[in-house]
Amino acid sequence: MGQRSPLVTLAATAVGLVVLLVVDSTQTGPAPAYTSTAPVTSTPTTTAPATTPPPTPAAAPQQTVTPQAQRTIVYAGRTTKREASVAIAVKGDRAVAYVCDGRRLEAWLTGTFTTGQLALRSRTGERLVGRATAKSAVGTFTLRGRTLHFAISAAGPPAGLYRSASNSRTIGWIVLPDGSQVGVDNDGTPAAAPRLDLASRVASVDGVQVTAQSITGDETF
Repeated sequence: MGQRSPLVTLAATAVGLVVLLVVDSTQTGPAPAYTSTAPVTSTPTTTAPATTPPPTPAAAPQQTVTPQAQRTIVYAGRTTKREASVAIAVKGDRAVAYVCDGRRLEAWLTGTFTTGQLALRSRTGERLVGRATAKSAVGTFTLRGRTLHFAISAAGPPAGLYRSASNSRTIGWIVLPDGSQVGVDNDGTPAAAPRLDLASRVASVDGVQVTAQSITGDETF
């Protein structure tokens, strides 16, 4: 065999290189796409806290209103012509009156006090009508067919109206603002009332002690 020409050798080498490049390109193929393995961080969803409505204020406990105690006012004095003494006790819408001459004549009356007006009556038919304010009472009283007028003032203790009652007798006392007492002891035969000890509200009747009650105006006889 003869020697190859250098050109032939060079050409063969070039062809080999081309073949190698073609084979390598078919085996290699396109480069794979890059896949990230980094962890996916999700953005937390912010949830607004639930709005809690303000608490409903507890209802205030109902207060039991206690009515104010009814005030008692006592008026005491004499009739205009001084024929008799008069005492009137008023409490709320009720009233009690006592009229006496300190010897034999007397009357207990009960009734109403409405919008300043007095309307009282006794069991035996005597009547007292008038009007009263915080300081005074004026009106008329009918006793044994006579009409007596009075204008008397409010009187503070111990002035006022007192009464002692039992099955056998009733005693009434009017204590006037000057401290004097007028009353009748009626056991069927009326007479002047014994003196009443205002500190103890005790009087002696025929050697027996009796206790008097302060009349406030809402009593019934």
